[in-house]
Amino acid sequence: MAGAARIRKSKITFPLSRLLFHLFFLLMGIVICPQPSFANNEIIRRSESTGKNQEHNLDSLFKIALNIVYSAPDSARMIILNQIEQGPREDYPELARLLNLLGATYHIQADYKQALYYYYQALSKAINFNDSTRLADAYNNLGKVNLKIGNYKEAFDSFMKALDVYNKNQQYGNAASTHNNLGLLYHELNNSEKAVDNFRIALAGFEALGDSIGMSAALNNIGLTYSNDSALFYFNKAAEINKRNNLYGLGISYQARGNFYFNIGLTDEAGDNYEKARTVAQAIKQSYQEAFAILGLAHVALAENQLNDALNFANQALTIAREMDNKVLLNNAFEIISRIYEEMGDLRQSIEFYREYAQLKDELENQTILHQIYNTEISTLTETNALQQLQIEKHMLKQQQKNNLLVFIIVVFILGIFGFSLLYFNVRQRQQSRLQQTIINLNEKKSRVAIEAEIQERQRIGRELHDGLGQMLSVARLHISTIQQKENLTEYRKKELLEAAIRSVDEAFDEVRNISHNLAPSLLSEKGLVEAIKTLSNHINKSGQLNMHFETFGLNGSLDNLIEHTLYRAIQELLNNAIKHGKASSFNLQLIRDEAGITLMAEDNGVGFNYNEKDFNGNGGISNLRSRIENLNGTIFFDTMIDRGTIVSIVLPINPNNELRKAHSGAYSG
Repeated sequence: MAGAARIRKSKITFPLSRLLFHLFFLLMGIVICPQPSFANNEIIRRSESTGKNQEHNLDSLFKIALNIVYSAPDSARMIILNQIEQGPREDYPELARLLNLLGATYHIQADYKQALYYYYQALSKAINFNDSTRLADAYNNLGKVNLKIGNYKEAFDSFMKALDVYNKNQQYGNAASTHNNLGLLYHELNNSEKAVDNFRIALAGFEALGDSIGMSAALNNIGLTYSNDSALFYFNKAAEINKRNNLYGLGISYQARGNFYFNIGLTDEAGDNYEKARTVAQAIKQSYQEAFAILGLAHVALAENQLNDALNFANQALTIAREMDNKVLLNNAFEIISRIYEEMGDLRQSIEFYREYAQLKDELENQTILHQIYNTEISTLTETNALQQLQIEKHMLKQQQKNNLLVFIIVVFILGIFGFSLLYFNVRQRQQSRLQQTIINLNEKKSRVAIEAEIQERQRIGRELHDGLGQMLSVARLHISTIQQKENLTEYRKKELLEAAIRSVDEAFDEVRNISHNLAPSLLSEKGLVEAIKTLSNHINKSGQLNMHFETFGLNGSLDNLIEHTLYRAIQELLNNAIKHGKASSFNLQLIRDEAGITLMAEDNGVGFNYNEKDFNGNGGISNLRSRIENLNGTIFFDTMIDRGTIVSIVLPINPNNELRKAHSGAYSG
């Protein structure tokens, strides 16, 4: 940020800790599977498969929805609704789990009315089937929504019911998550002592389980209760843990540190941490977290009086909020844009955005009865009056500050318009220069990766030619040379050697065809990806190496050739690893096409491996696979443990110019 080493002493009028509080809502608390839940390999921990054949398809689709619930809640919702529609007519036990996840898709988008509806539906199904685990999950999720909308009494009651069930079932991980939620509730009630007590109980529970993700969340929450150097200590401690295996938590730690520095007036340090938070969010495709980081940058720019930068950041956050249709993000974006225009002296725009902010704020508040304060140790409601008085005083103070700012803006605008113009052009030029350099660096990295992948592919083909084709031709040459050099051979022996040479040449032709097919199968070019996978599946199943099963959803048309070849090569590589290294006996594959792109989900029942010890930066096939996916702006995730098999998720965005030639709904199973 501009203005290095400058410390601003002005009072901060916007409580940035509220932004962090929204992120903590997503890091810990929404429970939709038997274990403490974190999505995208870290945010929600995946539920484990039941292992029963009749539940395999449901479990696989549930995992797919979990993987994308935060990055693409609409797509996750489509998968769940489709599964519910295709399920049995009568109620079935897994329906409660699906309804919990369906409620979470609305919860993430701040549609609390719909979230409450489906959480209550999940609660009803869990009661009908006497499923205590799903019952506790539903109570916990209801508590999260009620906490978010300020219905504190209902939130407290729901958390206590969930906690009671988790402790009885010895589900200590979920119990620790619920203690975290109780800590956030007490933090909202300004009861720091109770908040810290619950956060520390949660921390102890996560430490006992060796849950580093939960530990980092609890440490971040403890830091949230402090306003001095102690807060920074806990944020830094959480960040150190998150650097190991939790990028989502690391982004929140950076966000927390940014808020801390901002609130003590260190805007440069705050901007650095917000920028790190945004970088992490972009790396893991978390638009929600990215938007909050950008809002932090907007506040820093506003505090440094860099109004054009502030407006640019705020508009970026607003764009993300509109794409996600997230009312919380929209509300925060409208509020700061209104303030920025007020600082610029554009009162018409300021009033327009403030009207949007006020209207959306009222809409959020009207979803339920707000501000019911509940504290079991206090028998009176004196805190309610105190909070109401505080709200009145805050409103009066805010109005007074607005009046003072209005006068100040008019004076500064008249005196400083020329200076601001020069500053704007200077900053714009530096931004363009940095952007060009960033583009050059990225292009160089992509070119280097592509060249390395090509070299490795050529080396692989060379090994196949040398070890396979070369040996076959050498044998044929040896037979022919024997016939040529030894004149005393009988006619029968010559015929025998000649037939052996011909067989070797035939085998060489077969090997050439196999190599050619592996490089670019003709069926893929002629009939498309689905038919090519079907042929591959039939070939694998006939070979008896393992049992392959695949499904496609919304993929009844042609794709861009590069995407089809990339996906086909990815499937070949995953099959090769499952057979040679994983020693798997079954391989399940799903391909899903939606508006955002294509999701590939592959699962085997092999021996698995230790993800942290696996070398993905070497010259292996997995490294090549990662390079191909990232060159198409895609992402790849691995979920594996020793003796538990491997799940691989690949998400590829699709360019709007490469739409399906035949767009219609349906599914193909093979």
